[in-house]
Amino acid sequence: MSINNMKEWLNEFNEFSNINADEYSAPPVLFEKIKRQIFPNPWIVFAKILGIHVAVGGLSLIICNQFGLNPFETDQTLTRWFMKMGGHHFCMVGCGLFFMATTYFLANFFVTLEELEAVRRYEWLQMSLVLMLSLATFYFFGAELIATFVALWIAGAIIGGFLSIETSYRMRRSWA
Repeated sequence: MSINNMKEWLNEFNEFSNINADEYSAPPVLFEKIKRQIFPNPWIVFAKILGIHVAVGGLSLIICNQFGLNPFETDQTLTRWFMKMGGHHFCMVGCGLFFMATTYFLANFFVTLEELEAVRRYEWLQMSLVLMLSLATFYFFGAELIATFVALWIAGAIIGGFLSIETSYRMRRSWA
C-alpha cells in the first residue's frame, strides 16, 4: 500500500471513528491494533525475514554450498550441477539466486500479505542488509570471498530475491 493510500485510509478511518463515536466509542487501542496489522513496522518484518533467512539459508547449504562452505559435508549438491552446466561463474550466479530465492519464497508462508507488502516497499534495503549479513557470516565461517565471485553471487542473489518477492506477492494476491 502506498503512502498516499495509507494517508487516505487513516483519514477515512478517523472520519468513521468520529461519526460513530457516540454509538460505538471504539477505544484508541483498537485503532492502533488495526493500524499495526494493516501497516506493519518494516523493522519487525525485517526481523521476521532475517529469522527465516537464518533457518532457510542454513538449510539451503545442504543443497547448495556457498563459497566453498559445506558444513554438512554433502557430496551431491546443486553446486556440482551448476559447475558442470557453466563453470564457476554460472555456479556463483546460480547459488546466489537459489540462496536468496528460497528465503523469500518460503517467507511467503510465514508472513501476512501486509507484511509481504512491507517487504516489497523496502525490498532494496531489506535485500541489501540480508546480502551483507550473509556475506559477513560466510566470511566469519572461513569462506573464500573473491571479488569477482562475490559480485556474481550478489547479482544472482538480487535476481533471486526480486523474482521470489514478486512471485510470492502475486501468489498471495491471487489467494486473497
